[in-house]
This record gives sequence, C-alpha cells and structure tokens, in this order.
Amino acid sequence: MRDFAPVIAECQRRLGGEPEGARRLFHGRGHCFPGYEDLVVDRFGRYLLIGCFGADTQGSAELGRQLAMRLDGIAGVAVQQRQGRRTQARMVLGEIPPEIEVIEAGCRFAVKPLGNQNVGLFLDMAPTRNWVRANASGRRVLNLFSFTCTFSVAALDGGATHVVNNDMSRSALDWGRAIHLLNGHDSRMVSMLPHNLFRSWRKIRQLGRYGLVIIDPPTNQRGSFVAEKQYGQVMKRLSELCSPGADVIACLNSPFLNADFLKTQMARWCPEAQFAGDLPSSEDFPDRFPDRGLKVARFRFRG
Repeated sequence: MRDFAPVIAECQRRLGGEPEGARRLFHGRGHCFPGYEDLVVDRFGRYLLIGCFGADTQGSAELGRQLAMRLDGIAGVAVQQRQGRRTQARMVLGEIPPEIEVIEAGCRFAVKPLGNQNVGLFLDMAPTRNWVRANASGRRVLNLFSFTCTFSVAALDGGATHVVNNDMSRSALDWGRAIHLLNGHDSRMVSMLPHNLFRSWRKIRQLGRYGLVIIDPPTNQRGSFVAEKQYGQVMKRLSELCSPGADVIACLNSPFLNADFLKTQMARWCPEAQFAGDLPSSEDFPDRFPDRGLKVARFRFRG
C-alpha cells in the first residue's frame, strides 16, 4: 500500500476556511508531488471527492478512509475513477447527497459530485471569478461557453447590469438558472441562449454591445469546439460585440497549447483588443509546468 502521508499533510494544510467552502486540497496532476501525479482531492463543504486518474483505485479508497480520520468535520468521501472521458464515482465512507450547496466569496453554488466528470464548479477558476466580481459593476456581460453560469453569478454579484450566457447544453443553462435563483438574482437580468455559438452571432449582437466578454471554451470537444481551429473564429467577432474600453477574458486549459497561443490568436483575429496581462492561477493548483495548465489572459478592446 502506498504511503499517503504527503497527500494527507497537504490536505490538512489547505483544509481551513469557510466550512461550506469548496477548494482543491491536493493537486497531484501538477507534478509537484512526485509519485502522486494520479491523484487530486477536492473538498465541497463536509464532503471529499478523490479524483483517481490511474489504476490504483484500492489505494485511492484507502486514502479516503485515512483522510476521513485525519480531517475534522468530513461526513462523506467518494472516489471518482477518471479514464479519459469515462467517469465512475463510488462511495468510500458515509454518504454524499446528489447535490451540495457550497459558498465561494459569498456566492452559493450547487455542485453535483457523483453524476458527472464536471461537478458544476471549476475550482481552478476561482481567481478569475473573483476578478469578474471585482470588475463587472455597471457593465453588460457576455459569457460564452457558460456551462453552469458561474461567471454570470460572479458578475451579477459584482454589480453587472445584465449577463448573456451562451452554451449548447440546455441542461447546463438550467443548472445555471437554478444557481442564480439560489443567490436571489433577478432573472430579468440574465439571458440564456442554448444554441450553437457559431449559429447564434446575430442573436448575441442583438443583445449587446458588451463591456465585458468572457470566453471559456472546452479545449477539444468533438462536434462542439476545437481550440486550434475555432478560437480565432470567436475572437474575430469581438469587434461586433465589444463596446469601447471593454475587457475580454480569454481562457485556455490545454497541455498542448502555451500561453502565447491566446496572444497570437488575438493579434491575428482582433488586433483592436490589446493584451493587458495574465490573470493569476489558483494557489490550490500548483503546477511544475505552468504552460500545461490553465491560462487566462485579459485584453482591452480599444474600439
């Protein structure tokens, strides 16, 4: 059996904070903990979800039992076996409800840790949500590839006047609508467009122009979006969508494309949007090779 002492120590170090909070306690995928690259541990309130990207499912279950003994207040632990796009979760200890409410920076989010590979809240995006919250006041916001609308929630919490969310998945937008209601947001301040983005530009233009545009696409989703081929096709539309002085947040999570990809694509397809800096990555996701992880770039549209 593996020695999980380094994993447990890191989880103990990061456990503090909001009892109903959500954060990554251990990020082996960043190659900063040799021998544990196949493991991640996420906390959602009183529950732990261990992501196992290798074959050691028995070891992952044992890690869950050890964590439950060492960490205070844990009511349930599950292991999520990750094999490519295939995901299977099984309980190790206690029970985990199908939906959990968690708090991030005062906002409530509903996560579903057992049913999907994506639980509904990308924890590595917390610093970007914080930036959106701090810079959305008085702005009309366009949230592309919105998934469960977590950026939309942060924007309205920060004083946005209206948010337009676009995603192909109607169920994801319904999930996002429920999260807005959870936070007491006025539904009249949110628009949901369950359409293929590349067939929806006319509708999106009709609802604009926008003072803040967020682009957070899947890296490579067959039938939906391939970054190398289609990111530029989104960027070239920005001149039709942005108001003068608008901010554009462009996100990329690919181990094969480095941070320069966003800058070179924007320079080619929308030179009116000038690079204004990178947004910080989450300290909960240490990475020995930062270019392989999440990249978030900010651009300012001159107009």
